[in-house]
Formats: sequence, C-alpha cells, structure tokens
Amino acid sequence: MPSRRCFTVFARRGFTVIELTAVIAIVAILVSLLCAALNQTKTKALRISCLENLKTLNLAWQMYSEDYEGQLPLNRSAAIIKDPRRFPEFSLSSNSWVSGNPKFDTSSAPIRAGTLFPYIRSVQPFRCALDDSRSERDPGVLRSRSYAMNAYLGGDEAMNPAMNFNDLKRPSSTFVFIEEHERSRWESSFVVVPASKIVVGAGSNVSSWVSTPADRHEQGCNLTFADGHIEYWRWYSPKADHDTKMASTGGKHRDARDLNRLQAVVGQ
Repeated sequence: MPSRRCFTVFARRGFTVIELTAVIAIVAILVSLLCAALNQTKTKALRISCLENLKTLNLAWQMYSEDYEGQLPLNRSAAIIKDPRRFPEFSLSSNSWVSGNPKFDTSSAPIRAGTLFPYIRSVQPFRCALDDSRSERDPGVLRSRSYAMNAYLGGDEAMNPAMNFNDLKRPSSTFVFIEEHERSRWESSFVVVPASKIVVGAGSNVSSWVSTPADRHEQGCNLTFADGHIEYWRWYSPKADHDTKMASTGGKHRDARDLNRLQAVVGQ
C-alpha cells in the first residue's frame, strides 16, 4: 500500500488592532524616555560649561590679585540717569574688571576693556550658553555677559568693600562671581545687603533683593568663592520675571530663604 504524505497547512495570522496599539504605545514610551534622557544630558553639559566659565573668571580674579600684591580688581559703577521715569542705567567706571552694561551693550568691547580680560583673552567665558537674553538696544544681539561680581569685593566705596585679599575674613564662604538674572538691575557688581546692615524702618521688617540671581539651571545657578571652589545652588523659589527689586516676605517665605542664604556669603 503506497505511503501517504501528510501536509499541514498553517493559516497566516496578522497583528490585531490591540497588539499594534500596544507596540506603538511601547515605542512612544521608549522614545519619550530617550528624549528626556538626552535633554537631561544636554542640560548637565551646559551646566558644566557654565561651571568652566566661572572657573576661568575666578582664576583670572585670583591671578590679578596675586600680580598686584593682594589688591582686588575694581568692581565699581556709576549711575547715568538718561530718563528719570526709568531705573538708572549703569555703566562702569574706568579700570574695573569689566566695562559697560550687558543690558544695553551691542558688542564685546566693554568686556575687552576690563582689567580681567588680559588674563582670559576670550569673551566666551563671560556668557553662559543657556543665557538667551538680548541687548535692549539691538534685540538681534545676544548679551555679552551673564555674570556679576560680589559688590563687597573691590566695589563702590559706599559699600565699604574689601579691597585686598588679606581683608577677607572667610574666603571659603565669600562668593565672588554669580549668574545674574536677565531681569536684574545689571552693573558689574551683584548687590546683596547683609542682614546685619539692613535698617528696618517703622513698621517694616521686609528685606529685598537688590540684584537678582539667575535660575536658568533647573531653578538654580552657579557661583564661585574666594578660595577658588565653585558651587551650584538650587533655589527654593523660582526667580521669575521681576522688577529691579524683588521683595521677600517674611522669614518662612521660600524666596526669603534664598535671600538669607546669599546674605550669609557676601563676606560682611
């Protein structure tokens, strides 16, 4: 009896709508996770870039002081009131670490005119890569500077600033450079009045920001210290758009905690 060959036929089965939807959802989740990871990596890279900028500026500050027998670079400003209805525009006195005002400058010339530029020989370290603020005189021009110097280091005489490195009582807890908010007043100096110097008026117990720190690095910013180390500070409260002064309201308010924290490292 002849043998019989058996053939098994399998029916081809496609994906169901539910299966396709599940696959698409999984792919979408994986893509979103990948994008989030890439964005986080980019953010960290830009923060590191900003840290490198500040390291360069702080090193130039130290080298200047060493070259001039401990004298600190001048950090002085002079108000120019062009319109009494507006907050005074500031420009820098001669022989300061930088000149000009980044809110209005349209070139890097004021940076090149500063006393720290010969130690750096580049304008790149003066601006954070995440700072997309622009000159108010020419919106097509990015601001040339993102950082300011502690007003109590080589600052205006009215501040009674330290003028020599040897005058610093606590170099490790005295900040030198800080990222300043684009909506701040903008001089060469960053002004934070220490709690010990605040005169409380009748019925008033509110201290305020004079200069405002940036919060472009995940609600925080970088700052350097006189002993050479650099720190990243994340603020309790976001530093959103404000006027030239940003009032804090009471000791328990998150913004007041930020102000108190910075007041403790002005070196006064």
